[in-house]
Amino acid sequence: MTVEDGDFQISVYVEKDGHFIEVIIDPQSGTINTTKSFSVAREVDEAQAQSAALRRAKLPLTAALATAEDLNSGYRAVSIIPLLGDGEVVVAITLMKGEAIKQVAQKLN
Repeated sequence: MTVEDGDFQISVYVEKDGHFIEVIIDPQSGTINTTKSFSVAREVDEAQAQSAALRRAKLPLTAALATAEDLNSGYRAVSIIPLLGDGEVVVAITLMKGEAIKQVAQKLN
């Protein structure tokens, strides 16, 4: 989830046949606001790295989210980014509770 022009929006990366698109969803209505193909090399590289990390994960993202929220009472996850490093898959999770923001990491292997 991100904030754009003061409003929350859900941003999801989708991969099909090695190509990535970003789908922006209105969290209130659940409707798709926009989609865009990744064309900037940095965006493509980041998306490929996240996809590679997810392919090596042994646990689903939902398990990492549940653990992060369970360990941080009252916080809600607003962002999750899979990362691959030093032979393990982790996710960087951003949590919010009111105005408080916290970042945690959870292993997926």
